[in-house]
Amino acid sequence: MTHFHPASSGAHTFQDQKTLTLADEEYRAVSEGRIRIRIGVVAFLFMLLIVLVRLAEISLFSDGAHKRVLPQAIKISRADLTDRNGELLATTLETYSLYAEPRRVWNPAETAATLSSLRPHLNRTQIQGKLERGRSFVWLERGLTPKERQAVFNLGLPGLAFRKEPKRVYPREFLASHMVGFTDVDMAGVAGAERAFDKELTLDNAPSVALSIDLRVQYALTDELAKARKKFDAFDANGVVMNIRTGEIIAMASVPNFNPNDPGATSPETRFNHAAMSTYDLGSVFKPLTMAMALEDGVADKVEMFDVQKPYKVLNKYIRDDHPSDVPLNMIGVLGESSNRGTAMIAQRIGAERQQYHLRNLGLLTRVDYELAESAKPQVQKRWGEMATVTVSYGHGLSVTPLALTAAIGGMLNDGVYVTPTVRKYSMASPAVGRRVFRSEVSQDMVDMMRYVVTDGTGRKANIPGYGVMGKTGTAEKPSATGGYDQKRLVTSFVAAFPHSDPKYAMIVTLDEPKAIEGTYGYATAGWNAAPTAGNVIRRIGPILPGARDRRQYAKAQNLEGAQ
Repeated sequence: MTHFHPASSGAHTFQDQKTLTLADEEYRAVSEGRIRIRIGVVAFLFMLLIVLVRLAEISLFSDGAHKRVLPQAIKISRADLTDRNGELLATTLETYSLYAEPRRVWNPAETAATLSSLRPHLNRTQIQGKLERGRSFVWLERGLTPKERQAVFNLGLPGLAFRKEPKRVYPREFLASHMVGFTDVDMAGVAGAERAFDKELTLDNAPSVALSIDLRVQYALTDELAKARKKFDAFDANGVVMNIRTGEIIAMASVPNFNPNDPGATSPETRFNHAAMSTYDLGSVFKPLTMAMALEDGVADKVEMFDVQKPYKVLNKYIRDDHPSDVPLNMIGVLGESSNRGTAMIAQRIGAERQQYHLRNLGLLTRVDYELAESAKPQVQKRWGEMATVTVSYGHGLSVTPLALTAAIGGMLNDGVYVTPTVRKYSMASPAVGRRVFRSEVSQDMVDMMRYVVTDGTGRKANIPGYGVMGKTGTAEKPSATGGYDQKRLVTSFVAAFPHSDPKYAMIVTLDEPKAIEGTYGYATAGWNAAPTAGNVIRRIGPILPGARDRRQYAKAQNLEGAQ
């Protein structure tokens, strides 16, 4: 018999319902958790997508305003410059440049004070101002040596860092600075040979470039010019030594000069190469060219006598001589005594048209066409009438550079062949190209006439035994600010060539406003200052230069020694 218990049955039903309710709640909780996870994943992926899109936008389209750009180490290859004998003139060394990240600098004022105490040449106020600008980075100083870099590093200043950089170094400092030139901080050629050969020097694995200069000759020329400038209290002095057969500029100097390692430390005037960039009325150094023109054109010869002892009038002006002759002179005497009257008479026969033709052929009516950018245009007469023809014949009314005049005289004496100047060492692979400006016979006549000037004329103080020096003095008054010429302000020059037996070298020495000193008897003319300076240079460079000794004088000296 089965017994039914209602109370027990109700208990089981309640328990089952409770179990089902818990299971439903657990299921709902799991489901909600899964939904939350999915939402979280989707949100994360969405945020990640936004970040990636923003990064892509900054990378591809930003103008750099949001990027933290810091300088990286750079490598710039620049070949060396040497003189003709391989002596180093310019090379490249590794240095360090100091920069700051202002946003990382803790205390700009303290950092500026500490840094300027170690590097006194840095302006403390300027440094602090740079550090307070809030930029990504600013340059503080460039070109530090490893030792200087370590000293700054040891300060332990936050926000300062270094970049390795190449730096152009000039071990000869002031010597040949105008010819060598310099680069800017980014290693780009700015002046001199550095600018002229910039592309060639920066080619991959480029070899060194040999210049035409000889440092020994360059030193002697620079030293004698500096001595003369000081001795005669001149504003400046400059000179050129040139191989007239190859066109090579063996030396070119202008004093005062500058140190290319720090070109900004000196005044702009010292960076000015007066030998190639200043134009002067050079005076009587033009007279040999006038004589050569007359001989070339056949309008005068060496034997005709000119009445230079008499007053000579051209248009409404009398031509004067500083030391008038008492007797008529032939062409050799006109040149030896530097007679303006005789030169004027010869120039009138040449005429303006032929004079200009010859001057143009000699490169005196255009800038010197050589590698350096430092080359000034001549100042030429606008109206070239009879008076201009006369004054130009003795070096007034046409302003040219000393380099241009040296090349012209060299062409006259080089068998009549003009060779364009060059600052690159001569190579058989690229021989010099010249043009004939005078006949060989004319050239030989001028060789002998210019030798006479040194042995018996106004250039005797440049007569250095053994080298057969040829030459011509030139003294010109400088233009006055009020018009005309100032007799108290002179430019003096001496143009020379040697040896007489076989001319190979030409040179010039120019002094700007030299003064009369004790022993010159009140004179400040070229025979008393430029000529002896040129002689001093020749005495020093003659033993250095190949082919400089005069064969005739050497043979004569040998014969005298043998007879003794």
